[in-house]
Amino acid sequence: MADVAERAGVSVATVSRALSGSRTVDPQLADRVTRAAEELGYRVNLVGRALRQTRSSTVGLIVPDLDNPFFSALAQHLARAFTETDSDLLVYSADSSLATELRGVHSFLGRQVDALVMIPVHEQGSAAAVDLAAAVVPTVQLDRCVPSTHAHFVGVNNHRGMELVGEHVGTWVDRKQQPVVLIGAEPSSSSAHERLDGFRRVFGEDTPVLLGSFSTEWGHTAAQRLLDEGWKQATIVTAADVIAVGVLAQILHRGHSVPGDFRVVGFDGVGAAALAQPTLTTIRQPVEAMTLAIRDLIEAGASEGHPGGVANDHDDGPGVAHRFDPMFVPGETSPAEHLGSPTRA
Repeated sequence: MADVAERAGVSVATVSRALSGSRTVDPQLADRVTRAAEELGYRVNLVGRALRQTRSSTVGLIVPDLDNPFFSALAQHLARAFTETDSDLLVYSADSSLATELRGVHSFLGRQVDALVMIPVHEQGSAAAVDLAAAVVPTVQLDRCVPSTHAHFVGVNNHRGMELVGEHVGTWVDRKQQPVVLIGAEPSSSSAHERLDGFRRVFGEDTPVLLGSFSTEWGHTAAQRLLDEGWKQATIVTAADVIAVGVLAQILHRGHSVPGDFRVVGFDGVGAAALAQPTLTTIRQPVEAMTLAIRDLIEAGASEGHPGGVANDHDDGPGVAHRFDPMFVPGETSPAEHLGSPTRA
């Protein structure tokens, strides 16, 4: 800093103020300091600053995996939500492993992040990782929830999402001529089991269900299974757009038409939805509002000085829970009416 001060012709204190941004500095002096620092290759030691300020200006995000485009999209939207703040978002993939997820929490806490956002790997198995995070820093669960913890939660109303699917399907489908089937995920996460429960509430316990994983591969496999069993037409409701993409690929590959023979409805509306061809009818999560809500919860938690979740009047469940209503997005895979010629492979 002394070298930068000498090059810029200012005091060391001015260099400190200009590079930390903690106090107002004359713009011309700040520009001289910045240019001098660049010429000398000087970089602020963020670790040292964090030790002095007891604040690292970083937020950690732990996602179940980065193979699923939905999680990548959530990371992008959350990063945008923090661009107007002085905090940087760091992303860690749990690779669908509880042990790796817990390691990520330890790693972020050891690096003294100011807050953590977690999309839990498992509804029960992730409790230890979420509890650990919430005991130390403001912690918000996103999309998926471990209900036994006091960490905050921001997500979508999955039951309402399936109600929207039911309202759409109910406008045209003759279920005797075109049966409805769900291709979903094993209910190991709150999003998977809530969408399964919501589907059964709307369409009945006896409606066919195939359960696997949130992946394109599973969508491909499940659709192949239906076709091999002799299904000629159906309305296929999927628990995620990433599944729907695999379903569409297999149906079209086998020479069937969409929406002529099969209609396909997705869920999420970001990430994988953009990859679907024809355009995907889906239920969209309001991720912009959700990520801003997370930012506000974290900033409120940091300013109040309390850790992860705010204990509420009951013994279990999130400290603060925001469930946003999703919206129905029409597309070519399941229009209210056939629009032109159906798509074939």
